[in-house]
Formats: sequence, structure tokens, C-alpha cells
Amino acid sequence: MAAPGGLELAKLIKSMRPTLQDGTFIFATVASDSKLLEQAIPKADMLFKESEGWTIIVTQAIADDLGIDFIFPCRKVTLDVHSSLEAVGFLAAITSRLADKLRIGVSGYYHDHLFVPLGKEDLVVEELKQMAAEQE
Repeated sequence: MAAPGGLELAKLIKSMRPTLQDGTFIFATVASDSKLLEQAIPKADMLFKESEGWTIIVTQAIADDLGIDFIFPCRKVTLDVHSSLEAVGFLAAITSRLADKLRIGVSGYYHDHLFVPLGKEDLVVEELKQMAAEQE
């Protein structure tokens, strides 16, 4: 069964609508056996199970409230296009275009999200809008 969502790279790029989400987001790793993990999971925007523990992405406000040590305060840009999980090259095209402006990209199931350094979010959104406009 094919994954839902668009596959054609040019159409995906042309139809993306980059939207800057409110708030500052952070990345943190919480041990799998930590009680803090139980508190963080319901509030997490994204979770990744890794060998070191759970990497969580939450707002900085939530991390501060829970007393979670974190790294990489960043902003989240949602591309607002439903790309298929089988859409090869979509994020590669995005991250290549933004190589000098982007540090971390994370995909979601229905929408792709880019986590970009604080202060560069407006440049990233404008560059992505330009990239979409260039598609024929």
C-alpha cells in the first residue's frame, strides 16, 4: 500500500505554504526510565526514541516549567503540504536550498517541519516562498 500524500517534487515545492509557528522550541533528551518522561510526553510536539533515551521537542516554556535541560532553542516552520513518506528528495531539496541558513530538519507524517536557528526564521520562510514561486 502506498503512503498517502503527494509524490511529485515540483508540485510539492510549488504547493508548500511555509508557516512560522508560535513559540520557541527546544530539543532535549530524557532517560527512558525517568519520571520526567511521563510528564513530558503529553506536552511534546515530537518524540524520537533513541539509544540514549527519548529526544523530545517541546516549547521552551514547557521545558522551563518541567525543569528539563535542553539544547538548540529554535523556531518551527511548517511547510503545510502533505508530502508522501515515499516522496524522495523533497526535504533534500528544501535543506539543500537552505544549507547556509538551516541547522535541523524534522519531518512529520502529514506535514514537514523545519527547526531553524533563532533569528533566521523569517529568512527561511521567505526563501521557501521564493522557492515555491520559482516552480513552473
